[in-house]
Amino acid sequence: MANKNTLFVSDIHLGAGKKWDWFSAEKEGPYLRNFFQYVAARQAEKGDIKELVLLGDVFDLWVCPHNEEPHTFDQILETHKEVINEIKTTGKTVPILYVNGNHDFRVSKDHIKKAFDGLVQHIGTHYRRRNIYAEHGHQFALFNRPDPKNGGPESLPLGYYISRLHASLGQTRKAKFNLALQAIDELFQMLGPEKMPESVLDSMKDAVENTKGITVSGFKMGSGRNDRSYNEIKDNYKDLYEDWYKSKGYWYANQMILCELNRLGTIADSLCRDGINIVIFGHSHDTKMDKDSWFTNDRIYANCGYWCGFGEQEKIEDNAHFVETDGEKVELLRFWNGETKSVTKVKL
Repeated sequence: MANKNTLFVSDIHLGAGKKWDWFSAEKEGPYLRNFFQYVAARQAEKGDIKELVLLGDVFDLWVCPHNEEPHTFDQILETHKEVINEIKTTGKTVPILYVNGNHDFRVSKDHIKKAFDGLVQHIGTHYRRRNIYAEHGHQFALFNRPDPKNGGPESLPLGYYISRLHASLGQTRKAKFNLALQAIDELFQMLGPEKMPESVLDSMKDAVENTKGITVSGFKMGSGRNDRSYNEIKDNYKDLYEDWYKSKGYWYANQMILCELNRLGTIADSLCRDGINIVIFGHSHDTKMDKDSWFTNDRIYANCGYWCGFGEQEKIEDNAHFVETDGEKVELLRFWNGETKSVTKVKL
């Protein structure tokens, strides 16, 4: 009997129904519900699904302007009852696992149990089955890996504040990625890695102030937490690169910068040990299928893309995708209008 398939979907970014959300209940909601209906119907017909892995950033607790009070997990659940109910229905016949990303890294096992009535199992930061390894991908990125020292009392990574400043600009999800990538790339080349963290933060602050005509003095934190000043945050992160360089070494610290530029293939190579030869990430919002590399033979790296921003004006090519694998073949598929279309498929 053929091996059953594990399905991976990531970066849904459910918010609280605000105008700055990346996911729209009206635009994306029907497509997403239809996807979970497809999974349940396929299982009923073929029984070929071992499990479905929600690979991080399903809930979004980051995207909120700096001067607004952030929404809560309960507010997200209330906003997206229909999506939550569809996931629960699918979970009655398909085992569903939950892995944390960066926008939802504070979502706990208790949160998931409450949201899905125990029908979704929270498994932490990564998934491993036989030769398959999967995680969100943010833990290898300089701005998005949780760092208690530089995160201060909230233990929030620098990317949290960058995301909030971008939300203050009122631009789209795709524009955020383009703006942040451009700033990282240009400042890395001009200033080097040591000055890059505080310089990227400053460039985002300047963009907000110049565009909106306001002064960014700090961030509202909400939920009973103390607000934080901009200067405090900047000071906390000024040695971000050097701290990782001292603790992890030159190669690792520089790979963390490359991961911010969506270059995750080398990290996939480094994870191919102890029998692992299939690596799956999300995080970058960049669908990918890559077999082998200069350094690692017989390995496959795939990226799930994302499930938000369908209504953006920019051309969208990486949304509504998922990855599936049986441990021998890996397939990247797009789900649209109730049908799946194979984008690419490779075998070990």
